[in-house]
Amino acid sequence: MKKNYVYALIIYFGVGLFGDLLTFLLNYPRSLVIILNFTLSPFLLLVTLYLLKDDLKEIVFDKRKSTVKQSILAIIKWFFIAIAGFIVIATITPLFYTSEVSNSTKITQAIPLVVIPFVFIGPLLEELIFRRIIFTSFIKKFTFLLSILLTSVIFAGWHMTLQGFPLIFWLSIVFSYSYYQTNRLSVPITLHILWNLFSSCVALIGAYFFE
Repeated sequence: MKKNYVYALIIYFGVGLFGDLLTFLLNYPRSLVIILNFTLSPFLLLVTLYLLKDDLKEIVFDKRKSTVKQSILAIIKWFFIAIAGFIVIATITPLFYTSEVSNSTKITQAIPLVVIPFVFIGPLLEELIFRRIIFTSFIKKFTFLLSILLTSVIFAGWHMTLQGFPLIFWLSIVFSYSYYQTNRLSVPITLHILWNLFSSCVALIGAYFFE
């Protein structure tokens, strides 16, 4: 793995683990750590973009990039596939929504600006880390299927929610496959943004009607 990839991973995961360490050792409220991570996310994004500034110009997969029209159609298709998976998983797992969702909703209601890093900055940063670095590194060593599965396990595991694991794992599969299919990182980034926007709206509407 390239040195700049290693540096990006160390910084990204290091900051996240530091927040969790504060929660464990100092008994900080989880909501405070979430706000701290959201505050640091623009800085992490800038650092990651700087480290990947040359690599982002490279074509990763040995196939032609999708056209703009094909990419838009792919985004629409995979977004509805993601929602279909969400419906199935939510049906099979009635306790899908955990307290973490509730906490995020309360934070969003109290501080609406938190929606900005959650919906826009977070997806861009995570796709750079998990799709551009981790997935592409795996696919150079393993089969396509194994690379997607390994990336999705890491992606879902990093979000640290047992009940939410199936959906996050599914979303990672959707994001990874859409990236490979189109050879455009902008496709999973857009899908991720749309999903976070969708889930934020669902959470806020649910909180408004049921709390």
